[in-house]
Amino acid sequence: MLNLTVATDPEAISGGENIPVNKVLYISRGRKRNQIMVHTFDKIFYMTGTLKYWETFLNNSGFKFLNVDRGKTLNVEKVKIVNGIFKDAYFESEIAKLSQRCPIAYHRYNEVIKELGIMNPNIIFTGAATT
Repeated sequence: MLNLTVATDPEAISGGENIPVNKVLYISRGRKRNQIMVHTFDKIFYMTGTLKYWETFLNNSGFKFLNVDRGKTLNVEKVKIVNGIFKDAYFESEIAKLSQRCPIAYHRYNEVIKELGIMNPNIIFTGAATT
């Protein structure tokens, strides 16, 4: 199992820890240049590098990550539901008010849902299927 070494805060003042890649829901660009935010159910962690670098690294390490927006890359294996009305990916089978979600770019939505359906046929697509 591959682990990522991540910082627990944006400045790495609190140190870091190792988290398994299979706990990652999605990764996104951070507020600073070459900063990546790693989103899990429990917390957001931080790494350095570019989104493209980490997407390539994770995919070449046997995982399925898909860029769904200029600044977001999903862990396809974690997606349970895609809402076609709001263009959001969810990571739980039951969507609640506080459910984690990752927005999908409107202009890439049709392309993204095709790829998601191929990469993970267990995903449930709800709402409007196309833009």
